[in-house]
Amino acid sequence: MEYLSLAGILLGLAVLIMISFKGVPIIITAPLAAMVVILFSQMPIVASFTGPFMTGFTNFAKNYFLIFLLSAVYGKMMADSGAAKSIAYKLSAVANKFPGNEKFVAIFSLVIVNSVFTYGGISLFVVMFTMVIIAKNLFEELGIPWRLYTCVSLGMSVYTMTMLPGTPAIQNLIPMKYLGTTPTAAPVLGIIGTVVSLILGIGWIKYQLAKAEKLQEGFMPTGTEISKVVLKDEKVEEMNLLVSLTPSIVLLVVLNILKQPPVVALFAAVVTSVILFYKRYANIVKSLSDGANNAIMAITNICIVVAFGSVVAASTGYALVIGALDSIPGPPIVQIIVAVNIAAGVTGSASGGLGIALESLSQKFLATGINPEVIHRVAAMSCGGLDSLPHNAAVINDLGVARLTHKQAYINMFVLTVLTPVVATIVVAIFASLGVV
Repeated sequence: MEYLSLAGILLGLAVLIMISFKGVPIIITAPLAAMVVILFSQMPIVASFTGPFMTGFTNFAKNYFLIFLLSAVYGKMMADSGAAKSIAYKLSAVANKFPGNEKFVAIFSLVIVNSVFTYGGISLFVVMFTMVIIAKNLFEELGIPWRLYTCVSLGMSVYTMTMLPGTPAIQNLIPMKYLGTTPTAAPVLGIIGTVVSLILGIGWIKYQLAKAEKLQEGFMPTGTEISKVVLKDEKVEEMNLLVSLTPSIVLLVVLNILKQPPVVALFAAVVTSVILFYKRYANIVKSLSDGANNAIMAITNICIVVAFGSVVAASTGYALVIGALDSIPGPPIVQIIVAVNIAAGVTGSASGGLGIALESLSQKFLATGINPEVIHRVAAMSCGGLDSLPHNAAVINDLGVARLTHKQAYINMFVLTVLTPVVATIVVAIFASLGVV
């Protein structure tokens, strides 16, 4: 029975990935994949959807909706005021100052822009719409293959999401609820993970550029579809860089220095944006409304995969997997890495998988005697590994905005947002076992 259920989990996950590859919305594929798990696990159909499925959906929304709402509103306020573009254009202009290395510097400057945005608290679901405009102009001007646009995901889906101490990303905030930690938990481990990720990321970008150079590949052919799209790039009056960054600075100070809850810090950032940039909004009510709508879309996509993951967690096959954790060789920290990666991979969501894993296993992890700060950092980093499989909502959205297919450009995401975080997490676990925090 347990092994049949486990087969159902694997098949359900395969269905989720394959259908997502075809571009079908996750809100449709997740219930279908859940049905596969339910049937193979011989669970009652109606009770499973009204029970674990909807419970997982509503619990995640209840716990994190306010954070998603304020994050999305803040991101929209930064975008509509022109502050986000002011930051982006000032940083990406650096590429022209390195003759002979323009292509690498162009891509890496976008990585840095992404990092500034996301570490400053702007949701990656908002960032991608700004980034694609800047990137298209840079890539086309410098003749960089458009398929390499997905390399910039290194700056919004890796270290600013789970590694850098103090990041306001939801993935860094979830462990606080279960472990009693702070956003700056295990700062040295986080910095080590960031350095490893940057080294691996830079190596991959250079490799891909060398490969493209050898093939004499330019912006086309992978830029064909994006070249047909007239991207809205309204000219805005650029502002001082420090002024543009002020709301993000306020967010980080309130969160990490004043030690206020994430909701308070995000609210402070929104209020600061309104005060500083009030005259720059064409319609401030519309900006607030659009931000709220973005939040609903983002959290719905994550809640639906959490719902699928909750069905998986209620199956006998999942119990078999969790029960097998104790037999994994090595220190208990390995169990954390494996358990969280499995949950994130099954749900296709870093935050969703992390929430499921810590909900059911945080007490087990704490009982091992590992420093809660280490658990926080390793668990957060682990959720940023297998989460970015092809059915991940952010992956699908980013490819869609860039008019790229999985076949053309997912390989960069896989290397930079799946393999790279996994390797970085293993390195961090080694340092943690030596007593580094």
